[in-house]
Amino acid sequence: MLMVERMPRTGFVLLTLLVLAPARPARAQEPTIIRVSGAVGDTIDVAERDCFQLFPNTACFQHAVILELPKPELWAEVALTGKDSSRHIFYRLAPSQLERIRYLIDNHDLVAAQVESDSGAGQALAAFWKELEEHPFESTAGEPAVEARRSVPAQPATNCDNRLTCAATGATLGSVAGGCIGAYAGYSLVTPGHYEETECCAFYVPPLYHVDLPCILGASIGATAAAGVAGYAFGAAEDRKPAPVQLEGEGTEWRTNCAGIGVLPAIALGIITGAAVRGTIFGRERDWDYNIDNDPDGWSALPAVLTGLCVSVEVITISYHIGRTLDRQKAKEAEARRRELGR
Repeated sequence: MLMVERMPRTGFVLLTLLVLAPARPARAQEPTIIRVSGAVGDTIDVAERDCFQLFPNTACFQHAVILELPKPELWAEVALTGKDSSRHIFYRLAPSQLERIRYLIDNHDLVAAQVESDSGAGQALAAFWKELEEHPFESTAGEPAVEARRSVPAQPATNCDNRLTCAATGATLGSVAGGCIGAYAGYSLVTPGHYEETECCAFYVPPLYHVDLPCILGASIGATAAAGVAGYAFGAAEDRKPAPVQLEGEGTEWRTNCAGIGVLPAIALGIITGAAVRGTIFGRERDWDYNIDNDPDGWSALPAVLTGLCVSVEVITISYHIGRTLDRQKAKEAEARRRELGR
């Protein structure tokens, strides 16, 4: 009888374990709400979003919470307000992104001051939110959601890289063109180079030129200024287009170093170019040992000096752009490493 009574109890216990066992993993899969910061608590409402500039590209923002799933995974669940109903979208978060959000909240005044004083910091912050809000999901299962982003009109670029670069290039081309025009329009050959015989030997007499200083200076300075202004206008049109967003962690070390390293080669190349165009009168004369009969003060050298200066500036500008490309490449490599570690 004792054995008969124990069998039903054992069966009942096993049946209870079988029923409750699936419920335990299901309960373990429930997401946990993470406390974001002491300043906002568990939930980020509209006022806190506006105060700390969080999720700036998400339209119809109502509130947001940060969820942790056991994989482990981090998600930002954002409730959106609509005309008739509300819906939720989800953003996948890396641990580093969550720490960045906490830093932005806990150091709001410092971040605001840095963004106001440094346009690069503002671009880096915009790039962070753009990347985070780029791909919303319908749920934590990962189904892509309909884009819920604000319609923000393109703003003019906050830098003037294009206009300065194009102005420098235009001025360089203009100085060369103006120097050539002035050389052929403002110089007149008085006596070509020749040999004169004497009783003992023959000696060489260099070419002699007469120069129209207003003509050559007007052509050189005018063409340089006109081409520089045209380049500046072209660059300004490019600057009004949406500028590439500065990557997170993109520094300025390479562009600064490359521009600094390029100074000495730029000066040397400018001097060589100026001497070459002066010695050949911008390609007109093959004999560097010529004379000018009406330029005792050497004003006719000004177009060559202007061309050499423009070439030096152009070399430094090119060095700067090479460094900027290296800065961006280093930031992309660092971002790829962060994403790899965040997986």
